[in-house]
Amino acid sequence: MNKMLTILFACLALLSLSGCKFLFKKPVLEKIHDVKVLSLDPDKTELELTLSVHNPNAYKLKLNSLDITLLSPKREKIGSAFLKDEVLIPKKRSNALTFRISLDTRSTVKTINNSDQKVFVYIAGSGRGKVLGASKKFEFEEPFEIDVREQIQRVVAGFKADGNDIFKVKRSYVSKLGLTESQIRVDFIILNPYGLKFNFNSFPATITIGDKESGSGNLLQKLSFDEKIYSQEGTMVFKINNWKAIVNAVKGVLNGEIRYEVTGRVQIDAYGIQIERPYSYSDMIAINISELVF
Repeated sequence: MNKMLTILFACLALLSLSGCKFLFKKPVLEKIHDVKVLSLDPDKTELELTLSVHNPNAYKLKLNSLDITLLSPKREKIGSAFLKDEVLIPKKRSNALTFRISLDTRSTVKTINNSDQKVFVYIAGSGRGKVLGASKKFEFEEPFEIDVREQIQRVVAGFKADGNDIFKVKRSYVSKLGLTESQIRVDFIILNPYGLKFNFNSFPATITIGDKESGSGNLLQKLSFDEKIYSQEGTMVFKINNWKAIVNAVKGVLNGEIRYEVTGRVQIDAYGIQIERPYSYSDMIAINISELVF
């Protein structure tokens, strides 16, 4: 009799486990909350992806693994991340999970949409969850648009990359002398380490010499960049009033140079955005002693 009861209980236990396995519902992606751009550097772009996984079962679920892959519009893999530790999700509840993903910057900016400054990607996932000893695999793939407007404006108009200036003055010199008006030229170079596409349209600015506003100027001509142009040279031209008086008033001119400062607003269009930001720089103008006696 006892032997029969043991066999009966064993059969009931197996049926119970089989029933649980049969009734076990696989986890599902509930929602992709957001994809934030944490940093945009010349080599890589750091993203933070937050999504929710739902447990539809009446028992707690152990999420053993979850691998995330970002795909380009052409379905090419551009980034990935994975769940580092197991996660317990209560019954009929959802858990928000956060992943860090690195992308190649120059490849990513090629996919920026000019109309709304967004990068279109597919977010694909493959994971495995376990309930009462039974496990199931689940997969998902969702389209998503990453907003990069703020990062574009900060990088393009800020002329900074990894904390370094990408607007670099090559030389400053007097290009024209006159009795009432002279001309100063500033040759510069702009780097494009991100491979961004933009037009440097204008830079209306004033020039200050010896703590005195001495003239105004602008770009000689606008500059255009795309992912194939890593750097480009340009020139600013300033009209200076009464150059001789300015030179004579500045101390240390016999050393052969005068310090100046330029302050203005850069005007750029990038991916359909019109950007205007304050910008300033300073350098030295080489002076020939003969300029004092013209």
